[in-house]
Amino acid sequence: HRASIGSMRPALAVLGDRDGPLADPLLMGEMRSRMDGLTEWARLTAVSSDTDTDEEGRIQSVTMLLHRDDGIAWQQGDATMTIRAGWHHSPEQDGYSRSTTVDDNVHIESTFSSGPMPFWDHFVEQRKVANLLVFLFGRPLSFREHKLRDDRFASRMSDGRVYDHPLIEVISRNTYRERRTDVPSKKDLGRPLAHMAQIGAEGLATWSDNYETWQRFILPSVSVLGRTGRFIEDVVVSTSMSMEAAGGILGERSGEGPTYSQRGHKTTATYVYRCLDAIDVLWPERIRDRIGLARAIANNYNDVKHYDRGDFPDHDESYIVSEVNQLIVRLLAIHVTGRGEELLAPYREGNGLYEIAQIVDFYRLRVDGDGHWLRDTEAQDADPETGPVSAAGEES
Repeated sequence: HRASIGSMRPALAVLGDRDGPLADPLLMGEMRSRMDGLTEWARLTAVSSDTDTDEEGRIQSVTMLLHRDDGIAWQQGDATMTIRAGWHHSPEQDGYSRSTTVDDNVHIESTFSSGPMPFWDHFVEQRKVANLLVFLFGRPLSFREHKLRDDRFASRMSDGRVYDHPLIEVISRNTYRERRTDVPSKKDLGRPLAHMAQIGAEGLATWSDNYETWQRFILPSVSVLGRTGRFIEDVVVSTSMSMEAAGGILGERSGEGPTYSQRGHKTTATYVYRCLDAIDVLWPERIRDRIGLARAIANNYNDVKHYDRGDFPDHDESYIVSEVNQLIVRLLAIHVTGRGEELLAPYREGNGLYEIAQIVDFYRLRVDGDGHWLRDTEAQDADPETGPVSAAGEES
């Protein structure tokens, strides 16, 4: 007898039973998701505790209150988005010990005023927020969990009466590879450029309203910031593409004339200059010349991108440009939320740029008004060859 073997690749798998015909499309009244960085960024909690001590300061009792957290909510078109903390407790006991674990984590949820929607509609709206977090943390972040709640997924009594509509786990082909990646440590996660309270519901709504217009800026940078093992040249190209798009969206800025070509046409340096002017931060003295920095970034980008420009640019220069570019696009993301005037103020005073200052000081490079990199003549204290690798290897 002959036997055939086939394979299935479902787009979605729901780990629960649904009422109604199996052939009906999968729609969700609500979808909740958890992802890396969300709990740290939101700084919300659904757990409060009170400790009683004796006269000598020794703890006598601890009272914990697990409560509902309302979080924040905002509109994204037809979708209502909410970020809130939730709790869950798990008592465990074996033949030797017992314990109670309390989970206190933050999730993002989406609902639609038009009613239940497919997974993809929920996911698109949640991904907009996830992409903002990638900019704020400057590193890869993964979705770890999706759960749905809908009237057709019901818990019933033995007589058939519905007593609850529980959250049901959903596994999506769009994110299952993310679920398998290592969860970042708190140290690796780092601190975001701004927390949720600083962005606020208004800033999140503005980010969503601007998302389509700024998509050509957002996607190339998110793609490279959200990837591990990226090459320096990949960072330069992707972030520079984002700045070209952003420069076009921002429009003409005061003082951009020197970046024009001899025939008076806008150049790559023009679009970079517009980004630098929009964020208006106080760069370290070695790269403070805005016209020079715009030209240096544009030159490096074009030298990497075009095969007829000869060898790849100097490794040290490319590394500095890659680090500067990452900070530019991350700060521009804050600009897109409409919160730039307040949140960029420290950078405009020169604070928060010490890492860039350390890099240019280490390599003893500075940029002139024509966009050329000049190295200090004095001997270096350290061997720059120990720095991050270029096209021959991954960024360290």
